[in-house]
Amino acid sequence: MRLGADPEAEPYVIQVHCTSCGAASDPAPERVPGERRAKAEEWALAHTGKADAQGRHHTGYRVTVTMFWRVSPSEEIDPPAPDRP
Repeated sequence: MRLGADPEAEPYVIQVHCTSCGAASDPAPERVPGERRAKAEEWALAHTGKADAQGRHHTGYRVTVTMFWRVSPSEEIDPPAPDRP
């Protein structure tokens, strides 16, 4: 078995989530980690600049970077397809 990046998926996706209200930036696909970091930072700064109904500014964020992997077996591991009439 070999584990590696899924060639059919985006290499990485970065997204920012506000920990105060749950709002989130659009997912930004990246070729290398951090490539779209500026876009994520701009979203967080713009979101912080908007006060909510209570006049508070949201200042806490969770950043997620998603990677997609695929296992490539060195031999067939799925059962053979049943014969169909």
